[in-house]
Amino acid sequence: MIRKLFLISCLGIVLASCTKDFAKINVNPTAPASVPLDYIFGQVQLQYAGSAGDPGYTQWRGNLIYCMPMMQQMASLGTFYSGDKYLYSATNGASGAYFGTSNGEGNYPNAVKNMVNLISLARVDSVTNVNILSMTRILKVLQMSTMTDLYGDVPYFQAGLGYLGGIYAPPYDKQSAIYPDMLNELDQAAAALNAGSYIPSAADFAYNGNITQWKKFAYSLMLRLAMRLQKVDPAMAQTYVSKAFAGGVMTSNADSYMINYPGGATQSTNGVSYDLGPSNNLKRGEVLHGNIQWSNTFINTMKSRNDPRLGQIASVGQVGVGSGTSIGDTVAAHQVGLPNGLDNAPAGTSVDQYSVMNIFTYQDNTPLILLTYAEVEFLTAEAIERGWTTGSATAAYQNGQEAALQQMASYNSSFMPTSASVTAYQTANPYPANGTMDQKMNQIGTEKWLLFADTYNGYEAWADWRRTGFPVLTPINYTGNPTNGTIPRRLIYPTEQITLSAAEYQQALTNQGPDLLTTRVWWDKQ
Repeated sequence: MIRKLFLISCLGIVLASCTKDFAKINVNPTAPASVPLDYIFGQVQLQYAGSAGDPGYTQWRGNLIYCMPMMQQMASLGTFYSGDKYLYSATNGASGAYFGTSNGEGNYPNAVKNMVNLISLARVDSVTNVNILSMTRILKVLQMSTMTDLYGDVPYFQAGLGYLGGIYAPPYDKQSAIYPDMLNELDQAAAALNAGSYIPSAADFAYNGNITQWKKFAYSLMLRLAMRLQKVDPAMAQTYVSKAFAGGVMTSNADSYMINYPGGATQSTNGVSYDLGPSNNLKRGEVLHGNIQWSNTFINTMKSRNDPRLGQIASVGQVGVGSGTSIGDTVAAHQVGLPNGLDNAPAGTSVDQYSVMNIFTYQDNTPLILLTYAEVEFLTAEAIERGWTTGSATAAYQNGQEAALQQMASYNSSFMPTSASVTAYQTANPYPANGTMDQKMNQIGTEKWLLFADTYNGYEAWADWRRTGFPVLTPINYTGNPTNGTIPRRLIYPTEQITLSAAEYQQALTNQGPDLLTTRVWWDKQ
């Protein structure tokens, strides 16, 4: 543990001072000894969750400004939080932030580049470095799956090769080609993981080098991505769903993939907490400044389901923030969500009367949860219903419910539910085993939507909703929105791509369709 904390501290210093000039460190890609591979591996794990100089940059803009408000998990007054009203703003750069290249903060110019560099370095001695190589290949799939799900066609096969290959304007690859390769990468990387070879335990902020858990993570990610193809290529979906189950997916919450932060150094900070500002005004402090609240759709859904997580994640009136002596009113019955699509608080109310993130649950050192055992069980229930695996859909659904409630203990051990409370929740929200397929998918989709909100994974909530259409959400028709009151289907590319990669950008539009919020990505088939 001491070694890990030292490594994280060093990474915080390195990232804060050198990440934007990483090419200066990585002078010679044929000389792995020039940069310890463990350090780079730790770096790319942290960068996926944040960015170079600002740990919350992409979380704030892509996740909180767009995805979670679009999914009516969160709400905001005004128009800066563009997703709340299906707006596009070129000035705030939120839509293109995840992809963004001009300011050096987005995931594409940082995490992707460093992942590609690390893969190149590790392959110089692929036998010794087989685990670093395989783990990085898995993380690159996680990274690129988020990117292609947000935008559709993106640079993939030649991405990150500016230094190594002199390719500064890589072509945009079709999503229809990206997905099969990502699934194949997971298949190969999982198979190559070897407990008998060197393991970068101290640099692994998720599993501490546990090879068995890395394999489960890879196959669980394979399951997620394979299910994404349910409409557009059911045969490929079924093939890789079968591979995932044969390889071995997550079997408990201990297997959930999450980045663990000790706090302290900037790059050792949970990016969502950094954005929402749980402890001081040196951070972005969106909650403390009244800029974002839980949506009434979300709060009302939790109330209707008697969800025990409501009092853990939400609070009305953050009292004594500076001293940390009070968490405000966390009584579930007292929580009030803000309606989406408003410029001003409803008549007779103020923004302070609406529920916000419980800032004492989500702290700088709480984990960023990215893929959970609960999600795997909900996907398993769906796969059973589609005839792609065997078992009881009801049992898988109930396992997912229990795991989702228990997952909150990752934030605070006191949140571990009792057996009685789990049973009560399952009884109140049963699986419609004798219902229609839509009824089953709506119940599964609602549970995932709640899980993704509780873990602040709006990226996955939006992708899953686009694939399934569940839970059923009533769109917001804000005056002047460019989607005609329909929930967006993708994000718009960063404006700098129009000039930096003009030909490649135009080819992407030719292949995919107009660069609009309403254009569907390949797998988002009607």
